[in-house]
Amino acid sequence: MARRPRIVIAGAGYAGLAGYLALRAQVRARRLDVTLVNGDNWHLLLPELPLYLTGAEPEGELRLDLRRAVQPPARLVIAHVEAIEPGGAAVRCAGSAGRIGGDGLLLALGSVSSDFGVPGVAEHAVPVGAWGDAQHLRDRLLQELHSRTHSAVAVVGAGFTGVEIATALAERARAARATLEVVLVGQEVLPSLPPAVRAAATAALRRLEVRLASGRAAAVEAGLVRLEDGSAVRAETIVWAAGVRANPLLRACGLPVNHRGQVEVDEHLRAAQAVYCAGDCAAVRDAETGRTVAATAQLALQEGPGAALNLARELRGEAPRPVRPREHGFLVSLGRADAAGTLSGAAVHGGDIAALKRLIERYHAFQVGGLRGLARGLLRGVQDAAPARV
Repeated sequence: MARRPRIVIAGAGYAGLAGYLALRAQVRARRLDVTLVNGDNWHLLLPELPLYLTGAEPEGELRLDLRRAVQPPARLVIAHVEAIEPGGAAVRCAGSAGRIGGDGLLLALGSVSSDFGVPGVAEHAVPVGAWGDAQHLRDRLLQELHSRTHSAVAVVGAGFTGVEIATALAERARAARATLEVVLVGQEVLPSLPPAVRAAATAALRRLEVRLASGRAAAVEAGLVRLEDGSAVRAETIVWAAGVRANPLLRACGLPVNHRGQVEVDEHLRAAQAVYCAGDCAAVRDAETGRTVAATAQLALQEGPGAALNLARELRGEAPRPVRPREHGFLVSLGRADAAGTLSGAAVHGGDIAALKRLIERYHAFQVGGLRGLARGLLRGVQDAAPARV
């Protein structure tokens, strides 16, 4: 009897876990052996992070147990990857896990916060992303919300993450009647989205009394963000939500990477023989424009299965197929009961859009955690809904 191909998936974020789920039927049919390696035994629902950070959502809403999704005969290894061996289709992990190898490798190690060379970020700002950072930031923000003296929180970065954190925090401060000022620092609110969506988001920020500080951060000091125009924003807590870069292990392993540290892949998401990449790890080109597509959860959920299935095809001696991920719209939360974005090219906002966004997030939770993952928190999003506006 021929030996089953062995696949190692490094990372259980959106791309890595979706890749495993795409292979699950083949694993159960004993056509493949799959090992999923992740630093923690949970999968983070990153779009719900702003609500967790501000105390509006418990930890159980944010983390889904990987052991419910990855069951025998698949193998789940909880270990931090320390190095990648593309030539051996293997990763080297900390602790007793050691070297884990196979016949093929899917890299989906996600991203890390980037300071973009701005001095003082590491010393004086709290990044968004890693679970340890999220716990620390939540403690800081809850302390600010419960403070009896006037204080300020500066959120640096006016993209999706920054806007969602600023609106969630301001909403919580209003509900708690806290004397907390929220400042959003960025050159432009949601610069990648259409003017109508940016206008809706800006209106929501102003309605929640978030102060907008227009400009690029030049330096961060203790309790201070200096902008390039010479002005400064003072805040007791500085949240760094200005962007991310690919996991630095990718550059270190010798694979070709772009200026953001993402691995250059072909149209099949292949980086080298029997090595594929997806999600934040991969520099995926749009077939029509030639540009690198955005690193979003929506695209990661398409890239992960595409890369995983192509890797399985290659190991069986079959030809891989082109993977062409497509954006179907962008939605950004503006507090618990409002959201804005684009759907099928149209700008939309309102409570119904917030409920839709919640439903999309819960569908992913269902794929990972079954009915329990779907039900948890879903009713809250529906009950908070108000009519959408187009």
